[in-house]
Amino acid sequence: MMEAGHDETHLYEELKAFLISDRVDVRKKASEAVVQIAHEEEHRQKILEHGDGVLFQSVIRNCSYDHDSTAGGDAAEATVDEGALMIPVNSLHALVYLSSIGTTANLYIDKLLDFNMIPRLLEIVLSNSKTLSSSESKSSEALRSKINFAMALMANLTRTEQGAVDMVGRTLPEEAVSSNSAKAHEKLRVKVTMDLLLDRYRNPAFVQQFPSASEEGDTSFGDNALTVEQLDSLAFDPYQHFAAVLMNTTQTEQGRKFLLQLHYTTTKGEEDGTCNFQRIIPQLKSANPIRRRGTAGTIRNICLDKDSSWWLLNVVKISKDILYPLAGPEELDVSEKQGLHPDLWLEGPDKKRETDQPTRRYLVESILLLCASGRRSREQLRLERTYVILKWADMVEESEEVSDCINECVQYLRRDEEGTEEGSSDALVANAYKRIVESSNLSGTTKKQAEPTEEMDVNYDVVD
Repeated sequence: MMEAGHDETHLYEELKAFLISDRVDVRKKASEAVVQIAHEEEHRQKILEHGDGVLFQSVIRNCSYDHDSTAGGDAAEATVDEGALMIPVNSLHALVYLSSIGTTANLYIDKLLDFNMIPRLLEIVLSNSKTLSSSESKSSEALRSKINFAMALMANLTRTEQGAVDMVGRTLPEEAVSSNSAKAHEKLRVKVTMDLLLDRYRNPAFVQQFPSASEEGDTSFGDNALTVEQLDSLAFDPYQHFAAVLMNTTQTEQGRKFLLQLHYTTTKGEEDGTCNFQRIIPQLKSANPIRRRGTAGTIRNICLDKDSSWWLLNVVKISKDILYPLAGPEELDVSEKQGLHPDLWLEGPDKKRETDQPTRRYLVESILLLCASGRRSREQLRLERTYVILKWADMVEESEEVSDCINECVQYLRRDEEGTEEGSSDALVANAYKRIVESSNLSGTTKKQAEPTEEMDVNYDVVD
């Protein structure tokens, strides 16, 4: 197809013709060729420019290729089924590369947004859930790969402000929204599609068990855990890239409003009146590093809003969730454990610190943003002994960027507040726990005295 000696223009004309061929095998081979040449800079430019973008548009159209509509009957479908399933997978795979690497990546993103690509991707990722749940058929495996690449492409497109706004501003047709919810979400029209994606993202039925390093015959993964780069193109978790979509969209005000709006549920075991943001926080403990990285970045973006800092620290109690991935196997003495949430030290030598460097950076940046949000936030973080976890994390941190960010947090936490006496920040913590100990000693005689009083200007809800 791409033999030497042919005129270059003629070769691209042939490729364009093969991409729209009625023969499934020809179209499949053409889609595979696009994936291969997408890795080379000179071809990436030609794909975009050839025929005023006609070749590029052919790749886009193949993302929605439906073999059922082209099959002539049961016999024909049986012979073309496997090849036809890979045409949209290959096309999406190629577009992910084209929008990810090289000097033309941003140009491809702009073009894809101009071609209204996000609605096309939403149609792909929100369809055929029953087939997706069946993990044994070839159609199911192909669908998982198609959704995975579609979500990855969606993550690339939402890196830009226009893409993020297009994403959170999308909704289903008016007739699909009840009259009651239509009024409630008149200003924030993101509920339907974003909530549907969030439900898919949180549904464990769509996630297969990841292969370990030993199962793959490769010991380079370390601790039998696949890295972000290794998982990126694998379809064990087809909705994994929604974590990156959330991180990108929460850089906009509308995206943050979507996560912070209250979510009411009838699901047993789930607290009524929580918000979508609280529902994704457990992903910080996911086995999938792509989910952890995106969730950490989302938390960082939510922390940008200074007005939310009190709610984050006192209602959501976000500090223990942020600190958990940063905590390690180090043995803490009694004084260091005082005030720390038990989850941060109970695992002892079995506790493993987050291995993904960008995830650690996002988490430390979240703490830094909370520190910078005001004095009350810093006092709360001091009472929760944030410094203890950061101190041990910094001792083993290999990234200079993360270490510098930790040092900035330490400067906030260890310094005395303006207008206070020297050593007042340490005294605040010491006096708080001294009063708790005294109250505990009196609990046997007068239960009422053991309870925090209004005069104590300290939030004891976080103290165990």
